[in-house]
Amino acid sequence: MAGRQDSGVEPLATIERLIAEHGRITFARFMELALYGPGGYYVSADRHRTGDYFTAPSAHPAFSALLAVQVRQLWELMGSPSPFHVVEVGAGGCRLAESFVDYASRLSPEFARALEYAAVDCSIARPADSRVQAVRGFGLPVRRVEGCVLSNELPDAFPVHRFAIRDGRVLEVYVTREDGCLVETLDAPSTPRIEHRLSSLGLNLPDGFRGEVNLALDDWMEEVSQALARGFVLTVDYGHSAQDLYAPERSGGTLRCYYEHTLQGDPYRRVGRQDMTAHVDFTSLARASEERGLAVAGFTSQREFLLNLGLSGLVESLAGMELSQRERDANRMGMLELAKRDGMGDFRVMAQARGVEKDVELLGFSQDSPLRRVAPDEAALPPAPLLSSEHLDLMAGRYPHLAWEWEAMWPGSEREE
Repeated sequence: MAGRQDSGVEPLATIERLIAEHGRITFARFMELALYGPGGYYVSADRHRTGDYFTAPSAHPAFSALLAVQVRQLWELMGSPSPFHVVEVGAGGCRLAESFVDYASRLSPEFARALEYAAVDCSIARPADSRVQAVRGFGLPVRRVEGCVLSNELPDAFPVHRFAIRDGRVLEVYVTREDGCLVETLDAPSTPRIEHRLSSLGLNLPDGFRGEVNLALDDWMEEVSQALARGFVLTVDYGHSAQDLYAPERSGGTLRCYYEHTLQGDPYRRVGRQDMTAHVDFTSLARASEERGLAVAGFTSQREFLLNLGLSGLVESLAGMELSQRERDANRMGMLELAKRDGMGDFRVMAQARGVEKDVELLGFSQDSPLRRVAPDEAALPPAPLLSSEHLDLMAGRYPHLAWEWEAMWPGSEREE
């Protein structure tokens, strides 16, 4: 596969230099440099300027609010320690962090006082909320804390090794240059860990199958293990169990590129200026955590997770707020987007635990959760947080004709001149 090269892009120059020196590099190394190398997509300050994608925290603050509901229960299960650390890795623009701490203060003053929230990202900007500590860097800059390690759409952006099955053999995809273009070539794997991973999953892949192996999951869980003395890990991302990830319908792999909200098929175009992701193997993530003393405490879809935590109640709470019909509809659409089937609702949520009581069912993973009821009782959550100028207005984007404040146009309206 060849791709058009973009001149003046720093990651491309680094990649070409390494290929000139070594003849080729693994796709994982290529992806690492394109995303995280000098001038790479995730380290560039303006990477979100064109908006190549949107995430749940930007769709509606109810996502962050319901995460706060779950994390408050984790805090209680741990005996309400103070301080209680939440370390969000891959925090980006801190939208999740700011909405989280805001709703936490409405949930429980005691929880809010104990909470120490650190937002970590390689290109993080200073958050507007002083209750959030911004930490610039990669990985987990903490050790032996009590609390929760939180991430939303993080492992999907880890560099992956790509492979192909040929004549019953596992071959790895390498990147080289040919006729001035970046092209792929197949050869023996660069590390036995690739074949070991596939073998350990008990897969029987047919000839011609192509896919990805995310070896960085092991490194990530090792880092989490070093960081977390006692507490929980919450991971939200799109992915599958291994049997589903390597199913026949995904025989071409799950690597995807995004540029200005458009799905792209060629990772060798716009190097450093487009996002690259691959679906997460949650089976391997679970195994990597268990090998390091973290037990899986829950696994479900984002849709079920949010419904169990009270999403329906938050949607219902809009009816009692002093909002225009347009504001109410926009907030409702944003919240429903979080649980949409064949969309964000199909993302997966995994909880892992260390040093806490076992066999305790977490609210987000229990369909018997009292918060799942549409009509809240006396223990109802605070009303839904609302969209601000910092969030996406999905309704206006998809249905521009609905963006009008129709009430202001009726005769007798206070806004009528």
